[in-house]
Amino acid sequence: MKFIHCADLHLASPLESRFSPEKARKRRNELFDTFARLADKAEAEGVCAVLIAGDIFDEEKIALSAKKKFIKIVSAHPKTDFLCLSGNHDRSLSQELDLPENLKTFRDEWCKYTYGSVDVYGIELTNENCSALYASLLPDEKRTNIVMMHGQASESRSKYSKDTVVLPLLRDKHIDYLALGHIHSYSQNALDLRGVYAYSGCLEGRGYDEIGEKGYVLLDVSNNGIASAFVPFSRRTIHEYTMDISGIEENYEIERLLDKHLASIDEKDLVRVILNGQLGSRMQIFTQELEEKLSGRFFHASVKDQTTLKIDESEYQNELSLKGEFVRKVLASSLSKEDQARVIRQGLRALEAEEVEER
Repeated sequence: MKFIHCADLHLASPLESRFSPEKARKRRNELFDTFARLADKAEAEGVCAVLIAGDIFDEEKIALSAKKKFIKIVSAHPKTDFLCLSGNHDRSLSQELDLPENLKTFRDEWCKYTYGSVDVYGIELTNENCSALYASLLPDEKRTNIVMMHGQASESRSKYSKDTVVLPLLRDKHIDYLALGHIHSYSQNALDLRGVYAYSGCLEGRGYDEIGEKGYVLLDVSNNGIASAFVPFSRRTIHEYTMDISGIEENYEIERLLDKHLASIDEKDLVRVILNGQLGSRMQIFTQELEEKLSGRFFHASVKDQTTLKIDESEYQNELSLKGEFVRKVLASSLSKEDQARVIRQGLRALEAEEVEER
């Protein structure tokens, strides 16, 4: 008997703060497409139920078109149940009318759905139930028990909130698998001697805070218990690469290094490059030009300049010049080291009558 654990679909995300309107629209469509592919996969492999542990949508006010699109995908796979939990971004589907029979919802009290020897429990956390809900969860020791929740896992017994899952209060409750949503990267850890808790992560990364492989967890239930495996499934992967460019004097050298180090990344993916190291005052990084070059190669690219200024303070201590006076004043200021470096680098270029790029 198989189940799929996924979460944090964030369908209908705006995305225009990250992408151009055209690419944002394309990426929104891809979020729905990946969910549709997941539904196809579940049906083809005879999965009993897809367990969606919260944040199906990105906002509480769900656009009618987005809701209809989601329900249409579910309706097209009647042999598979879809157990849908709300998260901290979206609202419960339990009050919706005319839902398909295979779309099962949860409320602010424990609900249970049974599949053969497996019981699947779920609850939607609220400010009102977040402290009392643990005592009312009473799974049967002789059954295989899966529990669905959405929130940040916590070891603190006193930290009750609608966004927190208190792990100590779920131990020794005969839970075999605790299916969680809220964290956008996959992880699995022991809950107690019997069970584990896991975040499936999101199906698709949407921004550069969601790097790495994304997918779902396949649960295979047998007489030996539950075997779980993470399955990468995203259409695109978001990569982050940090490159030390200390000593480089020209932008074309950075481009050559990027060509070399990013050669193995698929052109359909997204890439963020973080540049660090120490550079001389004359070296100016044109991040916009680098982004444009990489964006022509990948679906999207971002370049972040975190380099620092390499400057010998003693060189300017006694120099009787405008540059010397400028550097001394900046170094004596209350600015942070990072801001001092930025001001000195831009100021020295200006004094040398070179072009200054605003950053």
